[in-house]
Amino acid sequence: MGFSHARASERAQQVATLTNDARRGLVASSALRAVPMNIINAVLLSVFLFGHVDLTLHAIWFVTLSALTLGRLACMWSARQADRLPSDRAMTAYLMFSFGVGVAWGVVPLMVTSDAPVVVHQAIALVIAGMVAGAVMTSAAKQSVAVAYAAPALGLWALSLALSGTVFGWLLVVMLVGFGIALHGLARAYSNVLVEAVHTSAALAEAREETEAQTEAMTSLAERHEAAARTAEEQARSNAAILANMSHDLGTPLNGILGMSQILTDTDLGEEPNRMVGRIRTSAEKLSTLVSDILDVSRIQAGRLELVLDDVTPRELGERVERTNGPLAREKGLEFAVEYAGDADKALRGDENRLMQVISTFLENAIRFTDEGGITVRIEHDELENESSNLRVSVCDTGSGVPEGARDTLFDAFSRDKMDQSIREAGTGLGLHLASRLAELMNGSVSFEPLERGSSFSVELQLRQSNKADRYAESERLDLTSRRLRILAAERDTSRQSVLLGYLKSFNCTVTCASSGRELTEILNSAAYDAVVVGLELDDCAPEDVIADIRGLASTNSLTPILRLDAELSEPFTMVGEEVHVRAPVVAKPLLEGLRLVLQSDPTAVVNLRRIA
Repeated sequence: MGFSHARASERAQQVATLTNDARRGLVASSALRAVPMNIINAVLLSVFLFGHVDLTLHAIWFVTLSALTLGRLACMWSARQADRLPSDRAMTAYLMFSFGVGVAWGVVPLMVTSDAPVVVHQAIALVIAGMVAGAVMTSAAKQSVAVAYAAPALGLWALSLALSGTVFGWLLVVMLVGFGIALHGLARAYSNVLVEAVHTSAALAEAREETEAQTEAMTSLAERHEAAARTAEEQARSNAAILANMSHDLGTPLNGILGMSQILTDTDLGEEPNRMVGRIRTSAEKLSTLVSDILDVSRIQAGRLELVLDDVTPRELGERVERTNGPLAREKGLEFAVEYAGDADKALRGDENRLMQVISTFLENAIRFTDEGGITVRIEHDELENESSNLRVSVCDTGSGVPEGARDTLFDAFSRDKMDQSIREAGTGLGLHLASRLAELMNGSVSFEPLERGSSFSVELQLRQSNKADRYAESERLDLTSRRLRILAAERDTSRQSVLLGYLKSFNCTVTCASSGRELTEILNSAAYDAVVVGLELDDCAPEDVIADIRGLASTNSLTPILRLDAELSEPFTMVGEEVHVRAPVVAKPLLEGLRLVLQSDPTAVVNLRRIA
């Protein structure tokens, strides 16, 4: 509270200082224009006064008025020439000279002889009223100056009217009072507008400072994110090299153990030795599986896993599941069934071995934790638009289920310390995490659902339907080598551009920025990008126009995925035609999900799109 109060007090003092400086600056600026008008009007009025004012008195009046006017000018001249605000002493002198000029104008009606014609009095009234009104409005920023000028001028003029002793004279006095009140009201209103303008200017300056500070912070954060990304990539490559060497070093003795245990199993050693050799072989097989899982996880983290795409149908997948896992389940006395939904003979493009690895993980756990009842594998196929399909494989068992406390971390890496004792002893944990990561690589996800009796684990993938006439070849390989995505971002506003830059760099992206549609299309014509992000404003065109220009490019870059910021969007992000719209002001999670959606046809890009800081 103390800090906030001090901050508010400091800001109020700053605004007061700015307001006072603005008042002085306006008075100084208007003085250089208003002062000469006093002399010019004095010369013009002298023409009317000639012959109706004593010549000596007229000369004294003119010289005095001119001297006082030049004094006003001198007070402000030095400050304006030095391009600085007038000092307190200069303002005091200016106030005194203004009072003197007001007196000089006010005494004019008292100097005129009684036989002066009406036109002379009309000229005097016109000049005094005009000069007072002009002085009040030009000095309204500093009301003390306006009052010092207007009060003696109008007061002495009213006195001359009152001395006439006529009813019309007193009516004119009343009118002068009303005129003075009206001028004062206008001056006050002008002064209030000035104060509001200064407050607004101060608020804008403060907002600009905060924006600049945020921009600087976002730039610094983006630089740190980029440095962290480079360090992480180097570390991942180093870890991958170490684990690759480990796979060879561990694989050789494990193969020796497995081979020798197989030979010993085939040898008639007796019941007890055979039982011990069996345990050795089982342990070696589990260790081999664990090492394989660890290596797969390390390859994924290092971005060095490769998917092999080939034709696979749901029926072929189910038959393989039946051959591989059916006998193990029945050996334990469990029922085992494979069910289909949708077109089971539709050929899809996918990595069958990696998909089987995920399903086998679910089935091994289901068989391990189910003592009675059975296991059902349900394979569902739904055709989608754009020649793609949704494939969902669910493994349902009637086992002991998953304790509620372990469900939130079920697919996390090395979360066995948070699991139930029975699950921890069974050794599960890394396999489910690997299944989750493999599903993500294949443009899918895994899920868990508790059943009334048992559990249901599912993997759901979006796969392209097979078409031998398309660009795919047999055993096509998708190299998932780790890389940073190339994003082209277009936004005129520097603050929004900095925010986009910070977020995109934290998503493992290298970003090229443009501020105009022409610049964007020139950059896109010269290089390929994974996606284009179009902001709210561009220098030379509307966002929809530049999107049309991109689609009209005479190259394959016209097919670049486009994400657009949309201030009118009611939901965080959505698909609009071929574009993905993300609500602005943009925040991290919707932007990341929007990028995943716009890049969904490129699994290698989706894999590398991740939070790195």
